[in-house]
Amino acid sequence: MENAGRRNLLCLLLIPALVGCAGVLQDEAAKAPEPPVPREIAAPAAPIPDEAETVRLQGKEMLLGKWRRDAPGGDTIEFLDDGTVNFFSAVEKRAYPGSYRVLDKDKLEIVMKSGAPLTWGYAVTRGELTLTTPTGVGMKYKRSRGK
Repeated sequence: MENAGRRNLLCLLLIPALVGCAGVLQDEAAKAPEPPVPREIAAPAAPIPDEAETVRLQGKEMLLGKWRRDAPGGDTIEFLDDGTVNFFSAVEKRAYPGSYRVLDKDKLEIVMKSGAPLTWGYAVTRGELTLTTPTGVGMKYKRSRGK
């Protein structure tokens, strides 16, 4: 009889524990599995240009086009979007190709096809360009064609 009492007591203690565990298991089974969050394949965001890069881009945009020098002979210079530059000497009737890149708001690096990189000064508006040679000589140009 003592065994029967212990058994009953044990059953009374185990039944609530088992029912409680079954409820937890049922709750977990009742929850629908959450679908995995899809990772969209997208191009990375374009980097935001810093202030110096913005100045260089604006300077390049203003330089684009053909410019005629305000001097006898009327030499021309043309800045192209791909970073190339063409000087044309009206006196020599010869073109001098090269490349350029804007360094900052008033400096420009020009590399002629047969020469070393030279830093020039520049000031540009919609219709006028002033180039300053590395030796300090200023040359004024008027927009001939382009932006």
